[in-house]
Amino acid sequence: MSQSCSARWTCAIFAAGLIGLSICSPPMEAENARGDSWRAPGRASRMNNPIPLGPASVAAGRIVYSQQCLCCHGEHGRGDGSAACDLDPRPADLCGLGIGAESDGALFWKITTGKASMPSFETEISERDRWNVINYLRTLKPRPATVASTQE
Repeated sequence: MSQSCSARWTCAIFAAGLIGLSICSPPMEAENARGDSWRAPGRASRMNNPIPLGPASVAAGRIVYSQQCLCCHGEHGRGDGSAACDLDPRPADLCGLGIGAESDGALFWKITTGKASMPSFETEISERDRWNVINYLRTLKPRPATVASTQE
């Protein structure tokens, strides 16, 4: 676990203790369970990713994700990292439909500015690497649809 991730996790545990969190809710989709939406401003949403989606960018994004995002969003981006249970609101499931519908510009803005338990990464991750992380996120597999069993 990186020092940055470890420090955030420690802070999250401390904060959780202060507010008395005791149960771990499921990961959040693009909007949290309380109905609060987190929408990027239109101008930010229209930003285009200047880094082409390709193997080098995805590999660079995977490294940064592992160092900065994995402890909250989990190995596969499901919002189930080691620190996730202690955060309110829970980290987004980056494989959910809501995230897939977000523009690269909106994701860049969210990574840059942060909100609530999602910290700002404006000074921690270079602009280029934030775009690389977005390219990596685009390679995560969406959750398979649950198939209802027809067996009785």
